[in-house]
Amino acid sequence: MILRLAHAELGVTDLEQARMFYVDLLGFQVYQHDGQSLYLRAAEEFDVWSLKLTLASSAGLLHMAFRVDTPDELERLEALHRKANLAYRRVPAGMEPGQGQALRVYSPDGHPIEFFHEFEEVNVYETGGLVRLPMRTTHVQHGLPPQRIDHVNLRVIDPEASLTYWRDQLAFSVSEYYVDSEGRPFTVWMRRSTSSHDVALGRYSQAATHHVAYLVDSPLSVMRTADLMADARLPHLIDFGPGRHGVSNAFYCYVRDPFGNRIEIFASDYQRDLDRPPIRWSLPDYQKQGLVWWSQEVPARFREVMPILPGDWA
Repeated sequence: MILRLAHAELGVTDLEQARMFYVDLLGFQVYQHDGQSLYLRAAEEFDVWSLKLTLASSAGLLHMAFRVDTPDELERLEALHRKANLAYRRVPAGMEPGQGQALRVYSPDGHPIEFFHEFEEVNVYETGGLVRLPMRTTHVQHGLPPQRIDHVNLRVIDPEASLTYWRDQLAFSVSEYYVDSEGRPFTVWMRRSTSSHDVALGRYSQAATHHVAYLVDSPLSVMRTADLMADARLPHLIDFGPGRHGVSNAFYCYVRDPFGNRIEIFASDYQRDLDRPPIRWSLPDYQKQGLVWWSQEVPARFREVMPILPGDWA
């Protein structure tokens, strides 16, 4: 069984500039820097990292990863992808820092996905056996800081068809969706946790990525995002917001990093049991209050997507 979204890897063209934006400005913590990639952790995460920034020719998604509940689940997922004639391969422990053996696959839509069970956690014991949980480092934090990775928002050609993979084979629960004028799902929000969503699938002409989201502690921290960007003379990198979504009920502020990757700073969505039926939004209702419960008009740049970067993944 898939437990949660665990990490994401994005392409950047300059690691020092990436560090200045993600660490010095937003407040991520550095776990490791190997010259090719920068591994970052948000303030309340037990995993030693959740965001990997890798030197690449452009911005874009390199992969996303999910933790599963047992090592045996990797066997089941491998068999599932083999039966469906989807590309996959096993990778040994240590291919990424702190991670055990993993399964790397391409989804039917072409998104690079990794599944793993074992992953190193932050040491919570100080000298003398005293406990300090990961979130109890506010005395050295700056920026927001983000609390933990929350979700990824993807683009697919046919969201309804993609549900065969995500809902029927990977057992994601659909929390909300909205339909087009013909009654077909246009965007679908799904989860493996009780939050509003771990993954969203929106219709587009090709497989792509829209954003990676990080949770913060309150709507005030969402507003603080806009202040940080403006105070750093980077207001042009505020993509959309702050505001509140109707879908998910969350507060949001979307920003771009200096390379073009879109990051959503996200707070205060709902909790709902996985067995509850999905909430259906009609197209007029979604257009009126689903995407934006309140905020300014949606800018054209918010419709742009991030590419999936090519690579020998599976």
